Amino acid sequence: MGRRLFVLGAVAMLFAVVVATPASAAKPLDVEFELTTYFAPTPTDTFEAFGPAVDDGLMCGEGTKEEVVPEKWSPPDPEKVTRNGQVISRYTCSEGPFAGDTFVIKAQLDLDVFAGGSTWVLNWVLKDGTGGLAGLHGNGSGSGSIFFGTEPGPPIGAHDLYTGHLH
Repeated sequence: MGRRLFVLGAVAMLFAVVVATPASAAKPLDVEFELTTYFAPTPTDTFEAFGPAVDDGLMCGEGTKEEVVPEKWSPPDPEKVTRNGQVISRYTCSEGPFAGDTFVIKAQLDLDVFAGGSTWVLNWVLKDGTGGLAGLHGNGSGSGSIFFGTEPGPPIGAHDLYTGHLH
């Protein structure tokens, strides 16, 4: 009899733990960030976001970007094919229910020295957000390259594509 009560109590406790597990343990949602930076003639940084994280209302679809910590780069080394860099940026949503809300992404870049420093690969992590994006986290990878305008001279800028997951 005592053993049956013990087993029944253990099953009841397990059921209570499963029922009490928060829904926030949901599966991470895919996201893509397309970043466009113009260095000249007028410096501007914008982003667009796509994918289930945007479609399901977890992330805004567009906004602006600003660096909050100056870029850090490893010193040049003729023996290495890449240079490592770190960029920490704040993104501000410009539309919808997240207008004015922000999030911060730290990106670790590997710049291809043999391509003249014009291409890179990266890993990124979304640290946190404000407003409706508070508590948001995620990570992923990406790539980028420098672009030049079709006319002689500006515009000159960079294009990045980040892919990953948010939760």
